[in-house]
Amino acid sequence: MSAGLWQDIKRNPLALVIAVLVHVLLIVLLSVNLSSSEVHAPKRAPQKTIKAVVVDASAVEREIEKLKQAEKKKRQQERAEQKRLQREQEKIKKQLAAEKKKLAELKKKKAAEKKRQAKLKKQAELKKKREAERRKKLAAEKKRQQELKKKQEAERKRKQAEAQRKKAEEELRRKLAEEERLEREAREAAAREKMLDSLRAQYVRMIEQKVERNWLRPAAITTASPCEVLVTQNRLGDVLDVQLTSCQNDAAYLRSIERAVRRASPLPPPPDPGVFDREIHFIFRPES
Repeated sequence: MSAGLWQDIKRNPLALVIAVLVHVLLIVLLSVNLSSSEVHAPKRAPQKTIKAVVVDASAVEREIEKLKQAEKKKRQQERAEQKRLQREQEKIKKQLAAEKKKLAELKKKKAAEKKRQAKLKKQAELKKKREAERRKKLAAEKKRQQELKKKQEAERKRKQAEAQRKKAEEELRRKLAEEERLEREAREAAAREKMLDSLRAQYVRMIEQKVERNWLRPAAITTASPCEVLVTQNRLGDVLDVQLTSCQNDAAYLRSIERAVRRASPLPPPPDPGVFDREIHFIFRPES
């Protein structure tokens, strides 16, 4: 058998099996025909032989069908395996592409980082140079400030001495002005208090007179003694309460005084708001 034929059989074993089975079937059929031409057997015997041959052919067909199904299944498995391998290859390709992209990005980032580091280094050097210049300027400014501070301190002491002198003079003037103000206010207060005392006496007398005008002497009273009266009023002059003390007459006399006070409501307004008092105390002295 040649190498080419052997390779064909390995690639397609089903064809070989089918060919062998076909040859076997032909040999069997040929043998049956030869047997029927040489031997004159009863009619039933050949029928059995034919039946056996048919059964064998069916078995051969089933085997052929099994082999076909097996071959079909194998081809399906091979196609499935091929697809799986293709998917794996695609996956690997994608992974390689992603890795390549990742490496490219990493390389790009490294380049950017290198550039950034160079920029930072340059900035640090520039910052260092500026810091040196700044310190130099600060030293010069510090020296200038110290000299200025000395001048300012001398000026401050001079101004402080001047301010203390002015403050002492101002304090003296303020004390004199305060003393004059207090003395003036004391005189004004004394004058006002004197005026208020006069107005307060006038105010109380106005109330006394109105109460007296509203008093009706009881018929049984022949002699009326003085009586202390304490009147409680509101801002409108309305009488809220009346209390009588140090009265020596009888109850009718006391009631007549209380009625007189309540008839006098509202009481006269004060000539000055400063003399208003919620409680007014006066001596009721009826005319004999």
